[in-house]
Amino acid sequence: MLPAFVGVLVADSGRWVAGSGTTVLEDGVLVGDPERPADVGGRGKETIAWLVAPGLALIAVTYGLARFAYGLFLPDMREAFDLSPSLLGLIGAGSYLGYCVAVIISLVYTSRTGPRLMAVGAGAVAVAGMAVVAGSPVAWVLALGILVAGSSTGLASPPMGEAVARSIRPSLQDRANAFINSGTSVGVALSGPAALLLTGQWRVAWTMFALVGLAVLAWNAAVMPRKAVQEEGESGEPDGDHAEAGEGLGRTRLSLSYLIGSRLRSRTLPLFGAAFGVGFASAVYWTFSRDIVVQAGGLGQTGSTLLWTVIGISGLAGGAAGDLVRRFGLTSVLRGGLVSMAASMVLLALASSVLPLAYTSAALFGSTYIMLTGVILIWSVGVFRERPAAGLGAGFLLIAVGQMIGSPVAGALAGATSPAIAFFSFSVAAVLTACVNPHPEDTGASASVSDTQT
Repeated sequence: MLPAFVGVLVADSGRWVAGSGTTVLEDGVLVGDPERPADVGGRGKETIAWLVAPGLALIAVTYGLARFAYGLFLPDMREAFDLSPSLLGLIGAGSYLGYCVAVIISLVYTSRTGPRLMAVGAGAVAVAGMAVVAGSPVAWVLALGILVAGSSTGLASPPMGEAVARSIRPSLQDRANAFINSGTSVGVALSGPAALLLTGQWRVAWTMFALVGLAVLAWNAAVMPRKAVQEEGESGEPDGDHAEAGEGLGRTRLSLSYLIGSRLRSRTLPLFGAAFGVGFASAVYWTFSRDIVVQAGGLGQTGSTLLWTVIGISGLAGGAAGDLVRRFGLTSVLRGGLVSMAASMVLLALASSVLPLAYTSAALFGSTYIMLTGVILIWSVGVFRERPAAGLGAGFLLIAVGQMIGSPVAGALAGATSPAIAFFSFSVAAVLTACVNPHPEDTGASASVSDTQT
């Protein structure tokens, strides 16, 4: 799947040689070594793929494998440890709780340490958490592993936004961020075939995931930029080529008042409300979608696992979030995505036993969820453009808070009533979230170019 992304990123690229003629930009993007942009080395034909590919792979490991694969293997884990729906929901919530803590740490320290150190930390935490899950002898150790593995996602997101802001030309940053964000779908899509090949052997699958995580960790350690935007902005001597990519960044001190103060409150309130709503509404699908088609729909191992793969593959379409916002405006894309996500939940609740309709629901959810997280990403870094890591972290933190609350609520509701009622109820939450009105400064077809540079 990565070659397809690289092909899109490289297509129609042009070349421009900056001032001294020593730093090459293709399609307006720096392609030299991330630490020494004047040293072109062997990157002269890669355009933004040199950064997007490893970033996408890290998101695939942390989100797609370490965090969301829990829902895929949930039926097997329930059988292995004899867990109730409410307890399964609480374990899933632990993953989101770990994320919330980790993203706060990451958004504070990424601007100080730079993208590379935090990206390596994210990979290491993901590997450790997945290894614990693979070897868990009892339920509480499983819960601990899920919490640690889920924490890796919080560490991973802010350094990706910081790396893009440091290395990618502003006009292409939304596209680069959206592609990296769609790495979740790549991880989800790959976990499905792994579950089919290793039917009933979920411990072996999570061991394999940990090994893949090690390889991706090494890749990011080799290529991620070391310095943060803040370092370049305060040095007083940014190089001419990076001045454009980092223009206007790194000059605002990170603080609580910066994130929620009166200067930005009219823009942050709708942003945070929408992010929370997206997270809350999506929690039921990520945690219980496979369970509902197995328990209520009667689908077998193969059919239910393929459902998960469909979610992942369709999510690749969410990589177009940046282009969609540019063309149709942030508000239209946000509302359209939330209504589509609600429709996917209703469809699965009504037709969990009808294979074509269940797969249609999975395709609708996968594509719209990744698109919606891409919209929140673009919106967040637009509001907090001086601090790209903080902007991305704040938006995704609220998504995780919504999922952390939504997962146990969905489990309790499914246990007290039925899984179908839980899906219907959460579809209402998605529709209500669509009523959020972004600030006028963040809307319009030109938002992704002028107001949402990361």
